Amino acid sequence: MADDILKSISEFSNSLCFDNLPEKAVIAAKERIIDSLACTLGSFSCRAGVIARKHAGPAASQQYAGCIVGQKETVSADAAAFANTCMLRNLDFNDTYPGSHPTDAYGGLFALAPTAGNGVSGEALITAAVISHETIIRHVRAGNPSDRGFDQGTAIAMGVAAGAANLRGLTYEQTEHAVSIATVGNVHLRATRSGELSMWKGCATALAVRNAVQAILLASDGMSGPPEPFCGRHGLADHYPSFKWIPYGLKADDFYIDKANLKYWPVANQMQAAAWCGIELGKQIGVTQIDSILVEANEFAHFESGSEPAKWDPQTKETADHSLPYILAWGLMHGTIGADAFDSEAYLSPEIRPFLNKINVTINEQFTTEYPDEMHMRATAKTKDGKEHVADILNPIGHPKNPMDWNDIENKFMRLSEGFLGREEASKIFRLMHSMETIENIAEVFNLISAGNTEGIE
Repeated sequence: MADDILKSISEFSNSLCFDNLPEKAVIAAKERIIDSLACTLGSFSCRAGVIARKHAGPAASQQYAGCIVGQKETVSADAAAFANTCMLRNLDFNDTYPGSHPTDAYGGLFALAPTAGNGVSGEALITAAVISHETIIRHVRAGNPSDRGFDQGTAIAMGVAAGAANLRGLTYEQTEHAVSIATVGNVHLRATRSGELSMWKGCATALAVRNAVQAILLASDGMSGPPEPFCGRHGLADHYPSFKWIPYGLKADDFYIDKANLKYWPVANQMQAAAWCGIELGKQIGVTQIDSILVEANEFAHFESGSEPAKWDPQTKETADHSLPYILAWGLMHGTIGADAFDSEAYLSPEIRPFLNKINVTINEQFTTEYPDEMHMRATAKTKDGKEHVADILNPIGHPKNPMDWNDIENKFMRLSEGFLGREEASKIFRLMHSMETIENIAEVFNLISAGNTEGIE
């Protein structure tokens, strides 16, 4: 007999429909689907995406086929999910919730939605996205993987399985098996995000998404999974001192999807504040005037991005976009942060590297207490004449208490997607997706993206 947590996830996945969703959840899902699509298109040519597409072979049959965003030919669904998520994660620009990037799961939904037998509506994609988010966030609230030395793959995989089971119309029993297989088969180590970071930092959850899509296909064909993956002997809860699952609900306050941060800059979540600290200091003083900078951060921001020597000596893109000193320095020197900040010639530049040694990071206990409800960072620059200049950033844009609006999201979508689609086509795709709940078959939009042509669609 299935455990209570597996039963809760499966019931929510199997029963939720678009008409159950409160308006705030619908809006939040649309924002995150559009944002994730932009991140994916903006990285179509990235190295990880190219490698993933090279390994994507044809499906055994059409029922196992999936869509790689931007590519006309279908491939096996699990391979499509892996490639999509590699692209989606490449810029480190998609949403975050402490302990996870919930929209990593959308790489799987994007793979499956366009190839479903009778077509998937925009309403169905929104519903699947909400299920995925709610499941992932409940996992990290019940037991944050990073606190136990694990990576977020388990949470992402169970979210994909729960959302995709609804999308594909699996039965309750099939959903149980898919969620169970996806959960027990995806326990990843946090070593992925420690020290000098590799390409795998952006691809680790892609593997979890791939495996979850495979679990969906296996379960739909009758594969069974362990009956007690959470509460049974050696189940997930055994690895946490306390694992308290929050029940799902249908009231507006029961939904967490809108609590996931959207990102204004292509850097790690808490480094949004570091970017703004640098930009604000740059408005006050010139680089040549600075003798030293002391950054006060919460304990997690310090641990992840300001405590290891590698963060003062970034040798990879993945290390640079998680480096507090580098991100602050770049923002100070340039007044903005784009993908070009993470080209090797940028982070290896002799212009910026000596400056990193002027930056020190310390823990502010008050900021630690406030986190994650508040994101707070303070940078104090001391000039060579002894004067101090302060940048104090609380809840940078994209934080749930300072959310991006539709203009911000549209600008980000255009900036990331127009290189692939062209400006006019990107604008048309944005308008279509802004009203995605009216779309009868979402495959039509993905086909337009693959064709790079929206002619005749208004």
